[in-house]
Amino acid sequence: MTDYTPKAAQDKQVNHGVYVQPTEDGNFGLDKDIADNAKKKYDFAKEQEVRTWIEKVGVKLEDGLGALELQKVLQSGVVLCQLANKIKTGVCKLPRSTTQPAVQRENISFYLEACKKLGMTDNFIFMTDNLFQDRLVELAMMSVINNLCELKNIAEKSSPAA
Repeated sequence: MTDYTPKAAQDKQVNHGVYVQPTEDGNFGLDKDIADNAKKKYDFAKEQEVRTWIEKVGVKLEDGLGALELQKVLQSGVVLCQLANKIKTGVCKLPRSTTQPAVQRENISFYLEACKKLGMTDNFIFMTDNLFQDRLVELAMMSVINNLCELKNIAEKSSPAA
């Protein structure tokens, strides 16, 4: 069978016969539409509110973090576990500080278990993979930010000073 695709288009990504230009983050087609929509909906003010609250509770974040760099800081699970233990001492197993993804995921699971012990409902529990997303970061981080906002609400109900 003869390939009638022009030579110039043979080495380009094709979607149903139409060349699609991927964005700098590699998204195109439906992924690009989803990413664009998530970027429009992402609430940077809510993220900043969460950062401020985390620092107020006494968990130190790195200085000078830009938008969405919070994902990389939370990825190890250490900050999350420290945060849960600031709200209720001993509610979260002590995390191990490491760059190994398997251990980081375990730390995050300790945190999510602590959230449930603190009374958080399942609809605020995010998936561990949300902190490891390289694509559609805003979409993944929305559930993490919502989780942290709910944790803030739980903390304020249990101790108005938090």
